[in-house]
Amino acid sequence: MDGFTSVPHHTGFLAKRVFGEAGRVLDVSVAHLEPRGGGPVPAHSHPGRDHLFVVTRGVMEARTPEGVRRFGPDEALLVPGGELHEVWNAGDEPAVVVGITLAAE
Repeated sequence: MDGFTSVPHHTGFLAKRVFGEAGRVLDVSVAHLEPRGGGPVPAHSHPGRDHLFVVTRGVMEARTPEGVRRFGPDEALLVPGGELHEVWNAGDEPAVVVGITLAAE
């Protein structure tokens, strides 16, 4: 996978930046996660930056203060910047996720 690199404190997780800042969009990356890959551990937050995760392949789960949410292809999850979270591949096959970092409103 040309241009994909590992991400510190994540396991089974390769990402590639698609483009940088454009308006409220600060960053867009595509991530490939092996089964049970994800992170980071422990959970983290991004004050001032929201995260939008869009699954294009596989099954993901995310832990937030509201609990664990499972989402699959063509589904998305918006995590407000100050909210503790972690995400992982909950399936038996590799997952692909588009991660969009947004400036908080």
